[in-house]
Amino acid sequence: MSAANSPTLSVATGSVSSTPALVRSAATLIPAKYRRQLTDAGIVEPQAQTNFLVLHALAVTVGALAAVWLVLGKQPSIATWLPALAMGALAGWWLPRSWLEWKQTQRRIEIVSDFPVMLDLLQISLQGGMGLPAAWDVVAFNLSGTGDAMAQEMRRVAFEVNFGTTWSQSLSAASERTGVPDFRSLGSLLQQTERFGTELSQAIQVLSDSLRNEEIESIEERAHRASVLMLVPIGVLLLPSTLLLILVPMFTMLLETLQDANNT
Repeated sequence: MSAANSPTLSVATGSVSSTPALVRSAATLIPAKYRRQLTDAGIVEPQAQTNFLVLHALAVTVGALAAVWLVLGKQPSIATWLPALAMGALAGWWLPRSWLEWKQTQRRIEIVSDFPVMLDLLQISLQGGMGLPAAWDVVAFNLSGTGDAMAQEMRRVAFEVNFGTTWSQSLSAASERTGVPDFRSLGSLLQQTERFGTELSQAIQVLSDSLRNEEIESIEERAHRASVLMLVPIGVLLLPSTLLLILVPMFTMLLETLQDANNT
């Protein structure tokens, strides 16, 4: 698939060219590790990354000032407002980071749930006579409405392949980027089919079936674990009430027997 005919490449280059130069220059100031975390969370546009960095810095500043303001009316001193300043800044730094980690987790869950669907669509496209690059682009386009995270990763993989990276390397990078090992499994599968000349659509069907079986086994395992964990609150809640139902009447009867014995 040539670069001129690739919709992924045209969209990617168009987004870069339409980005203001000031925003692109500001995005380059973001640390590489922080930029990677933003990308893993689905925030890939330079404008969005810059906005999030500004909001993060604003949250740290507001948290620090709010903490200092709270202690101003309580005989402030350097021994009180300095720890308050540090704790407020830490809270302002932690809240956006926790949201970012939650976003990464949600995106990973979305990709894992859409992965078997992506394999099914890819298999159908390959069986229809398409090549792998064309089938990959068609599946990414069809998943854009329902699985944005998966479609985004597929477009990024196709973009890397268009510039000479192998499918195995691009999918391994996607696995490290998203934390989804299924990408690496698919890359190994593509490498094996290219080496041994096996039927790609049948191999993808086998991989899709194995992923679904693993998901079913994982659901069953979580269900069994949940049934065991339910015994703890049931025991904690039922044991005291059971003891009260058994011991209170016996204790009442014992008191009545003792009172009758004293009266006689």
